[in-house]
Amino acid sequence: MGANGVIRAFRDESARDLASEFEGLYRENYPTVYNSVYYNMLDRDAAEDVTAEAFMRAARYFERFDSSRAGFATWVKAIARNCMADHYGKNKPTSALEDVPEAVFASDEGHASRAADADLVRFLLAAIEEDDRTLVFMKYYEGKRNAEIAQELEMNPSTVATRLQRALAKMRSVANGSV
Repeated sequence: MGANGVIRAFRDESARDLASEFEGLYRENYPTVYNSVYYNMLDRDAAEDVTAEAFMRAARYFERFDSSRAGFATWVKAIARNCMADHYGKNKPTSALEDVPEAVFASDEGHASRAADADLVRFLLAAIEEDDRTLVFMKYYEGKRNAEIAQELEMNPSTVATRLQRALAKMRSVANGSV
């Protein structure tokens, strides 16, 4: 879905300024939101559908967005998490690990060493629960601190730390062939 499709959600003439503001935020934040959804779903088509639905919902309720509470990307990612839950309520989850692009696992600089290990990362991510993949993504891909993750997901910081520790332990045991 392109920006034009999202802008159509602003049907009222008096909402043109909101539509223009939303369009800029949409263009700026779409890659971040899509990558977050894709990292959790590991399915390109489903991630595109869920991301599109999240932005459509965000457009519908944009007048409620409060930048003093959270950034736009954080707000849309929260909406996207709800869209993922809706999606999984309708569809049984599947992981098309071979569809995960190398870039998802590489840093912004695109280090070749990370790209070379992408298959292992896909395998290890598939071994943990979706909620734990979200935590791992936020911590290691987005570089957030546990307190930031806890605030965004409305969790206790110690719960975030414990779940991350358990997820990483499970990934290590799978990598070592212990599971």
